[in-house]
Amino acid sequence: MHSTNKKPASQKKKNNNKILYDARGVRVQNKGFSNRIKKVLLFYVLPYLVLNGIILVLVTAKPKIELKVNETNDYETTTATFTIKSLLPIKELEVSLESAPVKFEKTSGSQYTAVLDKNGTLYIEATSLNGMREVNYADVNVLDDTAPNIDESSCKLSGDELSFTISDSQSGVDFDSIYGIKSNGKEIRPTKTNPKTGLVTIPILNSENTNDLDLEIRVSDKVGNTRSANISINDKTVVSDNNEEDTDTDTE
Repeated sequence: MHSTNKKPASQKKKNNNKILYDARGVRVQNKGFSNRIKKVLLFYVLPYLVLNGIILVLVTAKPKIELKVNETNDYETTTATFTIKSLLPIKELEVSLESAPVKFEKTSGSQYTAVLDKNGTLYIEATSLNGMREVNYADVNVLDDTAPNIDESSCKLSGDELSFTISDSQSGVDFDSIYGIKSNGKEIRPTKTNPKTGLVTIPILNSENTNDLDLEIRVSDKVGNTRSANISINDKTVVSDNNEEDTDTDTE
């Protein structure tokens, strides 16, 4: 009759959990437990983090707007170019100048162009598919919306002629537009103009040969902005009053 020595269950459990060491005395880790951790990280934790990271990026992604206002060739119009970079498609795009809508066209995949015909603040707002929006502004100040300047201090009376200086820093003075209107309604044109210095000479004596008269000087720049100056000549004393007219040079 053979006898078998059976180890108690508690002893088996202790043997399974015993700590193992290699020949160098370094503890050998339980590979079964390590593999279970790797599986949990690889198939559960990592996909969860990646998926939620992607969702977070998509939900918070905002478009970016790069905006540039270009120089003008004629001082009447210019162009603005802007590029919209977005991870998601753009569902709404608004472009306005001083709160007035501006037409624009798409020139390439993400680049747009708008034609501007007046100065002011250019406003662009882009909204992506996730509802996130971005806004960009630019000042438009390259167009000529200011009339020429008549230098009051330069007004001089010499004999029967009045001279003064006119300047315009943008489109330039239209010297052919300069004329005077006497108090009797008669128009008079300059006898001399110097585009380099801006000096204008105009005859002022009337048929009664008197220096007592009122004269209105009118001048425009090359885009149509007009200024008038009221000049009174009394006893050879020149008194001027500069006025800029509200001329609309915008193109429809």
